[in-house]
Amino acid sequence: MPAQDKTETPTPRRREELRRKGQVPKSTDFTSGFSFLASFTIITFLVPFIFSQVSEFSQKIWVGEIPVDPHQTEWVWHLGKIGSSYFVKIVAPVALSALGVGLFLGFIQTGFVASLEPLRPKFDPVNPIKGITRLFSLRTFMEALKVSLKVFLGLVLAYVLIKGELPVLANLMGMDLWATAQNAFNLARNLGFSLGGLFLAIGFMDFFYQRYEHERSIKMTKEEVKEEYKKTEGDPLLRSRIRARQREMARQRMMQEIPKAQVVVTNPTHVACALHYQRSQMRAPILVAKGQRLVAEKIKEIARAHSVPIVENKTVAWDLYRHCKVGQEIPSFLYRAVAEILAFVYRLRGGYR
Repeated sequence: MPAQDKTETPTPRRREELRRKGQVPKSTDFTSGFSFLASFTIITFLVPFIFSQVSEFSQKIWVGEIPVDPHQTEWVWHLGKIGSSYFVKIVAPVALSALGVGLFLGFIQTGFVASLEPLRPKFDPVNPIKGITRLFSLRTFMEALKVSLKVFLGLVLAYVLIKGELPVLANLMGMDLWATAQNAFNLARNLGFSLGGLFLAIGFMDFFYQRYEHERSIKMTKEEVKEEYKKTEGDPLLRSRIRARQREMARQRMMQEIPKAQVVVTNPTHVACALHYQRSQMRAPILVAKGQRLVAEKIKEIARAHSVPIVENKTVAWDLYRHCKVGQEIPSFLYRAVAEILAFVYRLRGGYR
């Protein structure tokens, strides 16, 4: 059978299955671009703190608080221990901030998804045929285009910024250390923010592309939608049989209630409705059975077999059939008409007072 085109929108069940497997639309470029920009912003604000920590560490070495003895090895471990503590204090705020931003952006894009499916070993990547297919796929082309765009625009942006600062860079040799560091910091800050904005813009476009690509990749064929519908709703033939069986069981229960009825109101040939009423126990009569044509004839047959009175009243019979369900009390607008019918039945039986 020829392969069908995947043109149908995926069902909610299909989406839920893919979500449990961890297949959700997510842009790593958007996350990395935003994380880079956020991390660089934090580093910019932490420059005084970083400078003070480096100065404090250098001062401890300079004044001899950290002894340096080339003939012993203990000082190396001591220096590494102190240096590691300073390194953690400098790097930890940036790393934790980047991690928090990454988790937050991931949650914003996909919500909470906990799945071990991506960790399971898969042999598709080692399949040469599928590898060649992926090599010439639209996804591979877009990934290559994004990388090329990042490199090209990044080089162009760096060239433009550095070219504008060339007069300042040419005079760095004649400046003091503080002025040199300040100019270098300004250049790095401008370059970092510009590259961060570029990466974020590319990631923002990639965010929408990943959603489009995900929706395209999870489309289903008409046959898959039919199978999914069968799994969700059941086989139509089986469901029709179940409904027919349920209707038959309901009809049997309805027929069993007819002998308890006080009266059967008929059309006389099209409709029959059986009413049950007990003065001391019920507020209003209850419709225990109703039907048309063959069902109506069956109701009248059972009523005759059990000596249930049959009263012809076309208007009341149709109103009962249209406005009342089996097992429910009759509507209020039929109280008077049904009361007259019941009174007539009681008179026939000699039980009317």
